[in-house]
Amino acid sequence: MINTITSIIRWTIFLPILIIGLSIMIIFSFINLKIVFWFSKPFCWILAFVLGAKVKVEGDFPENEQLVVMSNHSSFFDPFIYPFFMKGMFTGIVADYNLKYPFWKQFLLRLNAIPINRKDRTQAIKGIKKAEEVLKKGINIAILPEGTRTITGKLGKLKKGGFHLAMNTKASIIPIGIKGAFKLKPKTTWKLTPCEIIAKVGKPIPFSVYESLGIDGILEMVEKELKILSGELNPGTL
Repeated sequence: MINTITSIIRWTIFLPILIIGLSIMIIFSFINLKIVFWFSKPFCWILAFVLGAKVKVEGDFPENEQLVVMSNHSSFFDPFIYPFFMKGMFTGIVADYNLKYPFWKQFLLRLNAIPINRKDRTQAIKGIKKAEEVLKKGINIAILPEGTRTITGKLGKLKKGGFHLAMNTKASIIPIGIKGAFKLKPKTTWKLTPCEIIAKVGKPIPFSVYESLGIDGILEMVEKELKILSGELNPGTL
């Protein structure tokens, strides 16, 4: 009962702050996108605090490098964790259903986000091609390669689109393991559980390393890295 009441209170505070913050960032985006990225970290810190999450980052995110960022996807809050560790300008490949929400849609579009329909292969390929163009402009691309949130807390099957993106642009892939977000709010409930979330930044995997592996080979490598970084696997078990 206490968890139900506190969750209602947290959501009641969270939603208007989210709308106000997104509105501010949309306005900033018309002035200078760099202001948006500067503002995003304290904004996301406030959102995390309201929901009862303490975000901790382990590892250093590289600067001045063309990167495809891949992380596990266990909670709706995962995208809000990115500003805690990302450096420079970035955007993401998102499922097209995100465009159903007006403020969120405007924010994503101003941020150069690339919406794709996972059920339409042709449209998904077009989305990946657009992402290649954005990446070549020096804007890092964030991808949740599972395509949807896990309902077990464990890493799901990775889709190949992001790996084609990296291969086609010769960008380095950097795996990010997020631990604790599933406890905060799994997909199967609206209730919140205050907790610590750890974002563990892995080492970039350059094109020179994965070029010879092919799509299946690099997918398998990143899958193992994500499981280790998120705490699902112990490095010694591989």
